[in-house]
Formats: sequence, structure tokens, C-alpha cells
Amino acid sequence: MWAYIDVMLSFTQGTTVRVEFGDATTAADSSGARTISRIFPHTYGQPLAHFLRANAKVPDAQIITDHPAIRVAVVFCGRQSPGGHNVIWGLHNALKIHNRNSTLLGFLGGSEGLFAQKTLEITDDILATYKNQGGFDLLGRTKDQIRTTKQVNDALAACTALKLDGLVVIGGVTSNTDAAQLAETFAEAKCSTKVVGVPVTLNGDLRNQFVETNVGFDTICKVNSQLISNVCTDALSAEKYYYFIRLMGRKASHVALECTLQSHPNMVILGEEVSVSKLTLFDLTKQICDAVQARANQEKYHGVILLPEGLIESIPEVYALLQVTMQKFMVCLAKVFPLTSISSHLSPWASALFEFMPPFIRKQLLLYPESDDSAQLSQIETEKLLAFLVEAEMNKRLKEGTYKGKKFNAICHFFGYQARGSLPSKFDCDYAYVCSGSRLHYLSSLVFIINSFPFSLTMPLCQVLGHICYHILAAGLNGYLATVTNLKHPVNKVALWHVGLELRNLDFVAMMTVKRYGRGVGASSIGKPALHPATCGFERQTIRPVKSLFGLGCRLLKQNATKFLMDDVYRNPGPIQFDGPGVDAKAVTLCVEDQDYMGRIKELQEYLDKVRTIVKPGCSQDVLKAALSAMASVTEILSLMSLQSNIGQTPF
Repeated sequence: MWAYIDVMLSFTQGTTVRVEFGDATTAADSSGARTISRIFPHTYGQPLAHFLRANAKVPDAQIITDHPAIRVAVVFCGRQSPGGHNVIWGLHNALKIHNRNSTLLGFLGGSEGLFAQKTLEITDDILATYKNQGGFDLLGRTKDQIRTTKQVNDALAACTALKLDGLVVIGGVTSNTDAAQLAETFAEAKCSTKVVGVPVTLNGDLRNQFVETNVGFDTICKVNSQLISNVCTDALSAEKYYYFIRLMGRKASHVALECTLQSHPNMVILGEEVSVSKLTLFDLTKQICDAVQARANQEKYHGVILLPEGLIESIPEVYALLQVTMQKFMVCLAKVFPLTSISSHLSPWASALFEFMPPFIRKQLLLYPESDDSAQLSQIETEKLLAFLVEAEMNKRLKEGTYKGKKFNAICHFFGYQARGSLPSKFDCDYAYVCSGSRLHYLSSLVFIINSFPFSLTMPLCQVLGHICYHILAAGLNGYLATVTNLKHPVNKVALWHVGLELRNLDFVAMMTVKRYGRGVGASSIGKPALHPATCGFERQTIRPVKSLFGLGCRLLKQNATKFLMDDVYRNPGPIQFDGPGVDAKAVTLCVEDQDYMGRIKELQEYLDKVRTIVKPGCSQDVLKAALSAMASVTEILSLMSLQSNIGQTPF
């Protein structure tokens, strides 16, 4: 275990918890607000909760000084992600600081362990070898689904039998959606267990106005960027291979985008760009071949191309094929017909596309689906598919004489499992620790609270989330997600870090949307509200820009795409640093975004307060008329913007 100096934020100093309750949040998807409030009646519309630093002077703040011994359990859900252990460390530390008799349990084997009530009491001795370590091996994980009525009831029974005061769910989009449902179910059943979520996912897709990044994303990108840079150096040395590298990250392309900005490979294909532009397999093949040919004109026969894991689902015809084959696969399981004859049971177009695919891809398309019924993206070798198609096209061009360069040679890699068990970066260590004890987002109504970070400079960031979790439980809050904002600032500038709480059931109201199964304007809202992965903000001039909070990173990529493609400006960030000049390096996509959302909300409230102060009974007619005119104009503009932003699309 490497030497590490804890970075504690000021709000965790001492044993007094100070919380200010603010306004309730609203659903980002206003068209689905009624559905969300109906399905989550107990957890929708909860107030914002702000945890305050010790010297904060807020008249209406609730001061909590009594900390009875409580029983809290934690469960790992979803893919393992660096920093998960530090969340537990921070939570354990916070529990013991406030009452040495408090108990922290861990469910062994993820959600299956929760249902079976298999627990391990977490102590200092047990934690000693897991602090600042990667993986989820302290407790393990399994199928990680808490969705069916039986699963939810089993979780309720476990928490009741174990007399838990709090349940902390560590995971990503799907896991925190499940946590939101648990919070609502527990509230309806009048169960005393409060549910708290922690955003821990290597995919980096649990992001919105309130959640700037996820525990593990920084580490994954740094480890992968070093590996990619090593490959870039190898390509430049041998000058005869094109490397196709697929990166883990599920449906969104955040990991691929961040790694591109860190390591400067020649090309990256973002799933969001493919989806928005409706690029087919033929289009992608031609795009890559044209790039290879342009480089060959400069006597360059090498290159590095990055692909996100979810690219295969972004290609329109392949996505349609996946839906069809998935349906037929389930029929095959019912023994209606053998899997080997599935092609003959497809429609003509689907059968033709299926047979067009190389044999290894056909086999992978028929793998058993994930727990959320999606394709096993990590097992579908998109990089080999594209390398196969590009090689065939380049050989065709060579034969036809339209390409006169050297023979195309490809080498394929999948970077996924190599990084997710890595030692967490210093940023992820700090972030996870604090989140487990200090800040929280409301899961159901998406009520986020941001407070001036009350932790002292002796706690690691990973532990920050752990400490926030305790503060949420101490305040008696249910259905919150632990978060911290202003993360792009240095950790030692405590005043710039804000601890935020957001009250939300399944997903935060600001994050939760109702998935639409129709197309176009007026599509009906069908299905349950859920957190949906945030996508990269790709935009192009010929269409309306994609609605995303995270477009500046894509814009930066677009500005440098030609230089990356042709000039071989490879960059090697080196291995993760725990001391020295590179120790505080943060994700490029985190640093370029301007995300002080709650800071602007507070600024707006200050302006509104000033208006109330100026416009009082007794003010002049001119002041009153000016205020009415201005407010009427602002209200009309905001109403139109809100309406247009929800037509025909969901925000995440």
C-alpha cells in the first residue's frame, strides 16, 4: 500500500453536523414530472440539503450534536471501479468519529449477499489492507440487480432483520436507479433504514448539473492513457501497424474522449457522433480508410484509433440487428428452435446483415444479455470487426489502383480489465473518502444540496464521499446521492469545494427522466423513471446540437482532430503519480467544463432577494413597473426555453 496523506475537508471536522434545507428541486424532464411524482410519492420533491462548515452563519440551519450509535451497511453494485474501498474507509471513519459504538457492515457478494443477508462487520483491522486499493475484493460483487419485486422485498427484509439505520449503495447509473427505488419502497413501508447512493463507476456517465464526475473515472482514464501512449510510441517506432483499441465505458464515450485528450492518438470514433450522424458500418469503414490513405500520402503507414465499448450499439443497422437477435435469442432459450439456425428465423434484411458479419461477431451478438437486458458490450470485439472491414476495403483499393501505398496491417486491443483493478489515483482516493461521509444527492426528486465544504485538509477525497454519506444519515435523509462540486479546483483550496446533497428517489429529479418508447414530437411517456447515462456533447453544424452538459470536451477534440490525425502529436502522461509535479493532474474533460451549477442557483437567489428588498410596499410606481416588466419578460423567455428543451428528447 503506497504512502498517502489524507486530505480532510473542513465540514468533517468535529462531531457537529450542520445542515441547511433549501428549495425542492424540479424534474429536468418536465414532461415526465407527473409520472415521476406518481411513482415516487414519498421521495419526490424533497428539499435541497446543504451541509455547512463549522463557522458558517446560517440562521435556519439545523444543528445536530447528538449522535447515537447507528448500524449502517454498504453494498457494492455494478462493475468494480478504483476508489470503491475508500468510500467504505471514509464512511467507517465518519461513523467512529461521531460514535465509537456505531457499526458498519458490508454485504458479501454484492446484491446477492444483500438478499441472503451475508454480512461482514468492517473494522480497522479489516480495512487496513484495503485502503487506497483498487477493485471491490473486500466485499465482492455479483449480478448486482435490485429490480424485481422479490429482490426489492428481499432487500427490505434484510435491512429490517439486521436493524439497519442506513444502507449505502456504491455503484453507477443502474445501481443508483435501483437505490432510488429502494428508498421509495422503504419509505412506503415505514422502514427505518435510509438509503444513500454513491456515484462510483468507471464509465463516467453518472453526470449532470449536480454530479461533476464519478469515483474511478479519473483512474481509469489515466491508466488507459498511459497504455495508449505506449502503443502510440510503438506504432511510431515500427511504422507499419494500425492499432485499433477498444476502451471499456459502456454506452457513453466519456472514457474514449478523455483518453484521446490525454494521449492524442490519431483518431477516435465517438458513439454519440455515430448515433447523431447515423453513420453506418460502411460510413465508418470509409472514414477510417480515407484517413489511412491520407496518411499514406505522407508516407505514414501507422496509426492509433480509439473506439468506445458502446460503439457497436450506436451504429443504426447493427443496433436494430441486436434488438432482433436478442428477441430471437430468448425464443431459442425456450427451446423453440436451436441457436445455430437463428439466421433463418430473421427477417431478410436482418439475416443478410447477420450473415455479412464475420463468424466471431455473429457468435458474440448471441451472447447471453447483461442483467439490464442489454448486449454484452465488453465481449463484442468491435475493434476486430472494423479492422477486418478496413483491411478488406484497403486491399480492394490496392487491387483497383486507387490506393498505391503499402499493405494495411492491423493489431487489435481491448483495454478494460487492465485498468479497473488499478490502484486509485490521488484524486479518486480523496473524492471517494469524502463522499462516503459528507455530501449527498437526493435520489428520487433529484434534490441536490451543495454546501460549503466542511471537511478539514486531512481526509482523502475518496473518503470525502464516505464522510458525506454519514452526514446524510445523521440528518435523517433518505434517497440522496453523495456528491462534491467544484472538483476541478485544487483540493487544498477548501473554500472552492462544495459539499452537495440532493434529495432524490431513484434518480435525482434533475437527473431522472421517463424513457420514451415512441419517436418524434408528442411521443408518450411509457415506462418507469430512471437515471439515464449522460452522453458526450457531440454537435455538428447541419443539425440541432445534442443536448448535453458536457460539450466543451468534444469541442476541444474537434479543434485538434486534424492535427491529431496527420501530425502524430502523441502525448504520454506517464503512470499515475502519488507525489511530485503530476500528482494533482485532473481529467481534461473535468477541467474544461464550467459546472458551478449550484453556485449560479445561489447567485440567482441572491438577485431575487435583492429584488424583494427593493420592491416593497412604499416603493415608487416606476420601480414597481420596471420590476413587473422585467420579471414578465424573464418568465416568458424561461417558459419557452423550458418547453423547447423537452420537445422530443430526454435530457440525458
